[in-house]
Amino acid sequence: MNTKIARTVTDIAMFAAMCFITGTGLLIHYRLVPGSRGGHGLSLLGLSRHEWGTYHLWAAYLLLFLVLVHMALNFAFIKNVIAAKKMWVMTGLGLAGLALIFGFLFLPVNGSI
Repeated sequence: MNTKIARTVTDIAMFAAMCFITGTGLLIHYRLVPGSRGGHGLSLLGLSRHEWGTYHLWAAYLLLFLVLVHMALNFAFIKNVIAAKKMWVMTGLGLAGLALIFGFLFLPVNGSI
């Protein structure tokens, strides 16, 4: 596949995934409110709050995959322009990103509100 076409398809798919994630996030937060009284029995298009949450999560996984594809397709730009051929910049940014992503897995959680 032509790289330009692959970039275009990836960019359009990332935009659609971001719009879907934003829409479902707003839906879950403002329309299908949580709680026994607020969210009890509410649904949209036959899907409950938790079912929409599942679609929201899988769209986020799809977006993450598309971002990785996007980075792979644009690696030459990342390497030559952003890092200016300084590998320590790319390594530092990569490690900072990983720390931010995986840091949430290790933060303590509270059992009571």
